[in-house]
Order: sequence, then structure tokens, then C-alpha cells
Amino acid sequence: RSGRASALRRAWTRLRLRPGRLARWVSGRRFGRFDWLRRTATAMGDPILDVGCGSGRLLARLAREGFADLTGIDPRLPEVEGRDARVRLLRVALEDHAGRYRLVMAHHSFEHLADPQRAFAAFARLVEPGGHLLLRVPVADGWAARHYGPDWVQLDAPRHLHVPTRRSIERLASDYGFRVVGAADDSGPFQIHGSELYRRDTALVEAGRAGPGLTARLAARWQARRLRRRGEGDQACFYLRRVDVPAT
Repeated sequence: RSGRASALRRAWTRLRLRPGRLARWVSGRRFGRFDWLRRTATAMGDPILDVGCGSGRLLARLAREGFADLTGIDPRLPEVEGRDARVRLLRVALEDHAGRYRLVMAHHSFEHLADPQRAFAAFARLVEPGGHLLLRVPVADGWAARHYGPDWVQLDAPRHLHVPTRRSIERLASDYGFRVVGAADDSGPFQIHGSELYRRDTALVEAGRAGPGLTARLAARWQARRLRRRGEGDQACFYLRRVDVPAT
């Protein structure tokens, strides 16, 4: 019975990975892991690396959905009870990891790395030719950065060591053998909520008690939606295809 259930789950996952409106509808979310995997043409047997994987929760979810070659790296990998045996988790820094992958994902980990160029050199070494790098990062050329200035919540010093612009991602991609083949604004109302708290000199940990009221929340959602449509939100998901060997 478990084998049959696994086969059905894999078939369901394959359906959700197919291009087209039906696959997007059955995926159940406007933006998420199936969008990432569809747009990078990642198959269920392809090797996938998650950089800055934390506890490995995303990879464990992919394993349950039938993906078979999953690795996560994080130099601060926590001790997690009940780890999924189908997922390989390593306590290692990006620059020290070796391997070749069809898809390398960095979900809000790139901005925590000290040297963007060293990071891209490592990405270029790890992504196989024709493979993809999926990079989700805050971006410093959106409306919130301009409007809030030093109160922009995504500055997040000292945790964020750098915050790129869309143009700087394109430059790094070109320098290290990638081409930006797509981008999606995936920002939300937090760019407004969090920045307003900073502007009022209120710590984010106080947000639960001093957060915005209903009217402010609705206004922030509307504004965030408008910013996404205009491509002026404060974070984005970049799809980069490995096209060439970087120059030495």
C-alpha cells in the first residue's frame, strides 16, 4: 500500500511540474516551489542543492513529493531530531562544498554571505552546464528602499552583509557564466509593516503587540500588490541559467 501511495504521489508531483495553466492550478499557490521547479525545468531525479538550508524543511517536503537527489548545506546547520533520511544535510560553507547540481537554490541566504563574487564563483562551480541557479534576495532598487531610506526593513544590519540591485545580479551573472532568464517580484506587505516599525523606532520583536491595525494591513497589502505588478517590490526571485565557463 505504501508503494502504491508513493507512486500516486510521484504521479501527482509530475502533473504539478508540467507547464501550463492546469499544473499551476493544481499546485494551489500563485508562487512557490512548483513555480521554481517548473521554470528551471527541474525533473524529479535531478540533483538539487539548497544553500543555507536551515533545518532542511523545504528539502524534506520535496522528498515527500518524490524528488530523489536532495542536498542541503549550511555552516550553522542545527541539530534536528527526526531528520528525513532521504535528504543529505551537510554542515559546510558554500565555498567549501563540492559537487555538481542541476538546480542550486539560495532562498534568502546570498545576502548573508560576506563576498558576493566568491559566492558566484562557487555557484558557477556547483551548477552543471545548462542547469539553473535560483536566487531569492532582497533588492535595493525597489520603492521601499527609496522611500524609507535607513529605515528600510530589508537593510537588516548586521545580518544582511550586502543587498544587491537587479542590475548587480545581472552583472554578477554575466561575469560568472550565467544568464538571467527570468525574474519574479515576490515581495509582500512586510516591506511596509516592518519599515514603518523601524521608522517609529519599534523593534520587530514588538510587532505582535504594536503591529498595524486592520486598515493599515489592508492598505499595505494593496500597496504591496501594486508594487509587485510594477516590479518595484523589495525582494525578487531570479532564475539564472548556466551558459558558459566563467573567464579566469
